[in-house]
Amino acid sequence: MRLKEIVRQTGCCSYRGSADPEITQVSTDSRTVKDGALFIAVEGYKESGKRYIDDAVSKGARAVVFEKRTGSGEAPVMSVPVCHTENARRAVLLISRAFFGYPSKDLTLIGVTGTNGKTTVTYLLEAILREAGKSPGVIGTVSYRYNHVEKKANNTTPDPIVIQSLLKKMHEGGTSHLIIEVSSHALCMERIFPPDFDLAVFTNLSQDHLDFHGTMEDYFNAKAILFRELPEDAAAVINIDDEYGRRLDRMVKGEVVTYGKGAGAMVRGETKSLAVEGSLFSINGYPFTTNLIGLHNIYNILASYATAKKLGIDDDTISRALANVTRIPGRFERVGEAEDIHIFVDYAHTPDALSKLLDAAHELRPRRIITVFGCGGDRDRTKRPLMGRVVEQKSDIAIVTSDNPRTEDPAAIIEDIKEGLRKDNHIVIPDRKSAIFRAVELARKDDIVLIAGKGHEDYQILGDRTIHFDDREVALEALKGL
Repeated sequence: MRLKEIVRQTGCCSYRGSADPEITQVSTDSRTVKDGALFIAVEGYKESGKRYIDDAVSKGARAVVFEKRTGSGEAPVMSVPVCHTENARRAVLLISRAFFGYPSKDLTLIGVTGTNGKTTVTYLLEAILREAGKSPGVIGTVSYRYNHVEKKANNTTPDPIVIQSLLKKMHEGGTSHLIIEVSSHALCMERIFPPDFDLAVFTNLSQDHLDFHGTMEDYFNAKAILFRELPEDAAAVINIDDEYGRRLDRMVKGEVVTYGKGAGAMVRGETKSLAVEGSLFSINGYPFTTNLIGLHNIYNILASYATAKKLGIDDDTISRALANVTRIPGRFERVGEAEDIHIFVDYAHTPDALSKLLDAAHELRPRRIITVFGCGGDRDRTKRPLMGRVVEQKSDIAIVTSDNPRTEDPAAIIEDIKEGLRKDNHIVIPDRKSAIFRAVELARKDDIVLIAGKGHEDYQILGDRTIHFDDREVALEALKGL
């Protein structure tokens, strides 16, 4: 694709030169630049992409997009064409869409956003679409997958170049529907283009990522971008039981389908029974069964059902698909087959997610609940005492340990958690493996052990090191050692 054609189609940058090189790659990382690349220098949160322009050109970049805000002076004189833009992040998004041929136009694009439940909803929708004879793809927290191809995910929502490249590959591979987990970071950083979506799903909103957003209102406004910018012919599926969902309902230009347990929901769920083997419930009077555990998963199923119905899929197909979903990686995932005790691993890492997880455990009527949890480093500190308080209140034994401390001192993170502790039912064991082993050792007949925070993750970040660590593997090792 020629440089001038990119400029013409996107309208996101200006270029007055006569040279018109063929562009064979779009990159924001000089380390990946190949001959023929268009290098876009993005202003990052920690450093500027301008520092790497010379490196990109030396490796074969044929042109550069440079962020030049109004009144900021002239763009640098270089040996390759230089385009300037007011917003480099926006330029990456628009240029990626054009460079890969606007692949979303050939797919039914479904965006799922919210604090909790996104991953489970994507797995459920994937199963329902496959049962309906479609060919679904997923870009999510656990992996990017389509047509028997699966790649481990690095980000919940990757950068625009990766997304648009994946969309093109998925279309060429026969994908019909693409389900994307849309994070608030991705919306703020313009990694996705809301007008491309055919459907947007909202699960819920509770405290998280305030280290990035600052306030809950800013966090909500980030999520709301997806719904405010949906085209009029798109539809939104919204949890109307959530206060933020009720606000979103008024922002959508097109059709809204609401779901929940309240009388006002268009898609209404009613719980019949919740057990360790699964749940019985009905949706608008139609009976369903699921292997998934807990009320929070009934909400995830309601979101998936409402979306599937909007896509024209019938109740029988949805029912068969739900019955076949036995587990979601790291989401209330049972570990081992011990008859006496029940061990679950879950990704819950916010006060609300922990609260819902513990409520789900209580619904199973265990003798005791033993919870292992910690808090991530370099993230929202204000939620740490809140998480400690929730776990202490709703567990019989709370074991405080390390999560992913990253560059923070694990002991300092634990001290933040302890500020929310008021009772004497907690134990502090900083080493996560030792904490999990202790929880399993303490467990007795009919107890539930919850290991929260990391879910599907198979690593732990300690300073500048990343080590292999999978809560499920450690729990199994502890179980075998009993």
